[in-house]
Amino acid sequence: MKRLFYSLSISNKLAFVFLLLMFMMGVGGLVGLYNANELTNVTKRLYRDSFKRGETLSLVENEFLSSRQELFLHTIISDRSSKSYLEASVEERRNKIERLLLEYKSMGLAPSQEATFRDLVANLGKYWHVHLNVEKLSRAGDRDSALSIIRMEGNKTFTDTITSLKELIKEEQGAAFADYSASDYFARVILAVTLGFTVLAIVFGGVLWLALTRSMVKPILAIEEAAMKVAQGDFKQRAPVMTDDETGKLAVAFNRMAESLEDYYATLEKKVEERTRELEKANRELTDKKRELETANIELHAANRMKSQFLANVSHELRTPLNSIIGFSELLEEKAFGDLNERQTQYVEFIRSSGGHLLQLINNILDLSSIEAGRVEVAATEFSVSEALGEILGIVKPMAHSRDITIETRAAPASPKLRADKAKFKHIMFNLLTNAVKFNNDGGHVYLDWETTDEPSGLELKRYILFKIRDTGVGIAEEDRERVFRGFEQIDSSATREYGGAGLGLVLTKRLVELHGGEIWFDSAPGEGTTFYVKLPQGTEEIDAPVLTSAFRAASPGADSHRLVLIASESPDINHLLQIYLAGDAYDVVVAADGVDLVRKAKEHKPFVIITGIMIPKKDGWDVLKELKADATLADTPIIIISSTDNRELGLSLGAAEYLEKPVNRKKLLGALARLAPPADTRGVKEA
Repeated sequence: MKRLFYSLSISNKLAFVFLLLMFMMGVGGLVGLYNANELTNVTKRLYRDSFKRGETLSLVENEFLSSRQELFLHTIISDRSSKSYLEASVEERRNKIERLLLEYKSMGLAPSQEATFRDLVANLGKYWHVHLNVEKLSRAGDRDSALSIIRMEGNKTFTDTITSLKELIKEEQGAAFADYSASDYFARVILAVTLGFTVLAIVFGGVLWLALTRSMVKPILAIEEAAMKVAQGDFKQRAPVMTDDETGKLAVAFNRMAESLEDYYATLEKKVEERTRELEKANRELTDKKRELETANIELHAANRMKSQFLANVSHELRTPLNSIIGFSELLEEKAFGDLNERQTQYVEFIRSSGGHLLQLINNILDLSSIEAGRVEVAATEFSVSEALGEILGIVKPMAHSRDITIETRAAPASPKLRADKAKFKHIMFNLLTNAVKFNNDGGHVYLDWETTDEPSGLELKRYILFKIRDTGVGIAEEDRERVFRGFEQIDSSATREYGGAGLGLVLTKRLVELHGGEIWFDSAPGEGTTFYVKLPQGTEEIDAPVLTSAFRAASPGADSHRLVLIASESPDINHLLQIYLAGDAYDVVVAADGVDLVRKAKEHKPFVIITGIMIPKKDGWDVLKELKADATLADTPIIIISSTDNRELGLSLGAAEYLEKPVNRKKLLGALARLAPPADTRGVKEA
């Protein structure tokens, strides 16, 4: 039996135990139902045979005693109506007694009760016979005879009847006690059977638990113990196969796994050694690669420094001579040294335009390099959009008029203000407007418009200004759209020959727009023109409204108010050019050879304005600026810096009044000097 149980599967073992327990529960339930049924029968019998029979005999006794009392009253009273009433009452009680006895008899009589019941009936018949005689004598008025019969024959029959009734009641009580004893017996039997089956179920449950433990839990514990030993490195450990069920199959599978692990571990050390050698080799290769990358990184940093130095040198070495070329060519165009013939004028114009184009190319390369290196910061200020666009259009419109191109702009009574870097904003608009003119058809149109928009940004609305620059030029083909914002590339090589340029303008424009946190995009189709969109955060909600009051314009100093200007720049050519710019106006010019000479002559002459470069000999412009501002006698003297590098913020922070970036033409220089003229020496010309 044990072997058969162990050979069963786990599900069959559980089914066997469950069915056996269900069987025991069923047997216990049947026994309990049987005993409960017997107990119910005993209870019914107690009620019917004991309680109800005893109650019936008690009623008989009560009625009999009541009729006895009414008989005495019948003999005592003399009122006939009362006697009639008592006779009716006694008759009713007699009938009730007979009915109760019939009911008692119908309930069944035990053999021991039949004789007693017959004696009761006989004695009761005798009593009723005496009762009738006494009642007749009492009705006839013979009270004494009636009382005599009651005392003699009446008492005897009454006593016999009561004795028979008491004997029958006593026998009923004995039968009730017997029934109670039987009920108590059944209760004890039910309790004993229940306790027995409970103990049997507990014992049987324990036996089944032991059997299940031996057949299920113990093999699992043995497998667990073997697994722990294998985990500790004892690969020779095997799990005992105790049963033929699932746990036995699990033990067999575990043993196979242990054998595989033992075989694998036998060759693991060799594999580990091989893998270790491979990892060491890979580590050496990674170390070599790391050194190579570090070397390459150092070389890249060095190259970046060299590029920065090269760009700085280019900025100085190219912008300085270009400034001279452009400046002297402008003087020749202005016929400052006499008239030129037509061919000379044409050649001078070629020199100036080529110099300007080369300077623009250099500026774009330097600006793009600075942005990529992260060295460009946004010096945000609030300015009028219309005012800034007006300054740009003043430069672009002459280019457009030379090709009969009309530029149309938005006319508005008030202009929004924009918080941005004004110089970089003008650079963005200048690039887009010059492109719109350059790539337009002769006699075409350029439309410049703007509008403010509110767009959600998180839980708030952010205000932007959207600029639109539309031209009626050649347009851009669909396949060339992705190349528009690439550096050093134009969408058509023929465009380079026809329109010129190195392909840096839009790249730089895009970087400057993104530097402000904005976006730039375009719509175009070949032959239909192009529309560029620039969206910039407004940064302010102020509006620049026109001031309807009189304004004053500063006039140039007259011949009677000559002022001294002290000059020191990087080369004698630039000094000579600046002297020519200031010649013919109300300025006297003193030239310093170097930085030391500049400081000395400033203290000696006390000039109205000092103009200096940065890369001047002996002492550079920054040191000169610091020394002059530290001198109490010269601290209030305005200083104008002219440089080929964009260090405007540094110059202004050190105390410079103006910072002009090369090339500087005569108009720009005279405008800067006019702005620095003291109010007391300025003459105003009132304008409407």
